[in-house]
Amino acid sequence: MRHTYSMLTVICATALALATAQEETTRLPGQVRFLQSAGEEARSFASPSHTVQLRNQPPKGVKLPAWTNSSCRYGVLKLGKPIQEWHLMMDPASTRAVIDANRNNDLTDDEVLRGSADSIWYFSTCYGPVRLVVPLNGTLTSRYFSLIRDDMDNTSHVYVRCEDYRLFEGEVNGEAVKIALLDTNADGAFDTPAKSRWEGDRCVFLPDREQRPLPRYRKLGDRNYRLTFASDGSVCEFQPSEIGTSTVIVDYPQVHLTAVGKEVGYWEASTTDGRLQLPTDEYSVLAYRFGTRDSKGNQWQVEITPMEPLSLKVGAGENTFPLPKQLTATLGFGTRQGDTLNISLVLYAGSRTQQVSSLAKNDDLPPPPTLRIVDRNGKTVKAEKFHYG
Repeated sequence: MRHTYSMLTVICATALALATAQEETTRLPGQVRFLQSAGEEARSFASPSHTVQLRNQPPKGVKLPAWTNSSCRYGVLKLGKPIQEWHLMMDPASTRAVIDANRNNDLTDDEVLRGSADSIWYFSTCYGPVRLVVPLNGTLTSRYFSLIRDDMDNTSHVYVRCEDYRLFEGEVNGEAVKIALLDTNADGAFDTPAKSRWEGDRCVFLPDREQRPLPRYRKLGDRNYRLTFASDGSVCEFQPSEIGTSTVIVDYPQVHLTAVGKEVGYWEASTTDGRLQLPTDEYSVLAYRFGTRDSKGNQWQVEITPMEPLSLKVGAGENTFPLPKQLTATLGFGTRQGDTLNISLVLYAGSRTQQVSSLAKNDDLPPPPTLRIVDRNGKTVKAEKFHYG
């Protein structure tokens, strides 16, 4: 009897340990979703980044369809881990395209894709979707892609768009969490890290609909969690993680910083007292915004999106990140039509590489400034107001 009691104690203790471990790491259940069924959200989920370079010459050793003609263009899709290639052919004249889905160097036994007006990107032609089996670290994964032809501004570009995404939904630390995982760069994998604001995959923490690079950490409630995503989009895990932070002193009390660290990955930090908290790391600052009041008490909100990321090294103790003290307005001359010359006004912060992407006065657009043209004697020749748009 004593032996039986001892074994039960061990079994119960083991079960308790497993239950504790399961509580520590939360794996959210996920499902495959498609842009075509996402409604208005599809526009916030899709962004063109993966372009296909088309050429005039057909690839050697690839069997072509009977409808091949001189207007056809040829390209290659590079997908998966490790990368594999899929040949494709597009005929803009007849709005037909074909992808070598079975990778047998034969374009005559694959589905012919008929181009039609795209419902997500206006003024574009969509070919697809088509199902491709993509290898991801030893796992074969069904993925769906479309070719998007954009003929805006008298130029033609062809993009690859992922038509499927992964939706994870559950509860972490008492908070409801809903994440759309996007293969934004259309390389077939869902876990490509961000190196800049243009590269890598993204996710959307619903319902805010704002795309952000894949974070390695996220704070929920009073705890930080390390996030893990699988390449094939099958896993989304939250594991509690202790992260020490250092102080970054900035020039304004209200500042929000968006950056990518070498170790911590995507990170957002906000402050209302001029003291940001970031983990020790070397960062590329992708964007920042700050608020300040003028002498009349007006509240101004400025957002800066640098053309090239700004470097920020955060060490132990207190650090500083200088912010611009003034904005510079520059005239940009656009197109000329007859006697009309279009002139734009561009705002910079500090240097031309730090362009103002958003400016608000008391939570509204500031009044448009006036452009006054004078002759050599200082006499006003023309006065016009700028307009937004």
